[in-house]
Amino acid sequence: LVHDYWAANVWALYLFASRVATVAFRRIPFPDDIRSLVQPFIPFPEPIPGLVAIILLLGLVPTMIYAWKVGTSSLKRWWQLNSFIPAMFFVHGVVFSSFSAFMLGFHVHEKAIMTAIIPLTLLATTSCYSARLFIRTSYLGIFALLPLLFRTEELLLKVALYVTWLSGAIFTLDSVVPKAKGNETLLTLFDYMAFFIMTCLLLFMEVIHPIVFLPSGRLEFLPLMATSVACGIGLLYCWMESSVIMIVTATKR
Repeated sequence: LVHDYWAANVWALYLFASRVATVAFRRIPFPDDIRSLVQPFIPFPEPIPGLVAIILLLGLVPTMIYAWKVGTSSLKRWWQLNSFIPAMFFVHGVVFSSFSAFMLGFHVHEKAIMTAIIPLTLLATTSCYSARLFIRTSYLGIFALLPLLFRTEELLLKVALYVTWLSGAIFTLDSVVPKAKGNETLLTLFDYMAFFIMTCLLLFMEVIHPIVFLPSGRLEFLPLMATSVACGIGLLYCWMESSVIMIVTATKR
């Protein structure tokens, strides 16, 4: 279902919930009737590839529905419809479809989030909402790739590149993206909370865990799981946000 290092998607959250439920089931003294009822489902059953494919197909249904609506409107009202709308919807549809494949696909690699980030670059300067989506998907998706550079000598380089690129992207987009209000900024409370959580995660991965846990061999993969789950929650929000922007673009006239 997942790669050795969990991609930050729905299945990482599913497996994490399964681990939490398993630990809780072992340690909490549930009544016997509840224990016998729940025990067959703990740990959670692993979805087979065919079921995952069906779930992914259902996740693509919104794109199919609104692509049909935009396409038929373009044919019926070609003299009235702004040709910019179908073109914009096409890119939003590609972003949402790529996002859906990453979030719901079977045995997805963590690097596959780039299939959503790259087309998002075409939308980043079109609106404040698209710019926020690009920044959030980028800093969450790329942060989830940092554990791939695991050597000590790579720490300074990967952090410096990440912070420099992110700062430049935020500064540039904040300067050029049109805003509904004059004092509106790209970053919101969600972003500042995400930055704080990622900073704590980075300190845990690179400083606390190697000193406290790693010498004794305990919880060896805890930093990877924590990174996948935290970024998975954030990317789940970005996935929902991309669907809303896609639908708004499709219904715009």
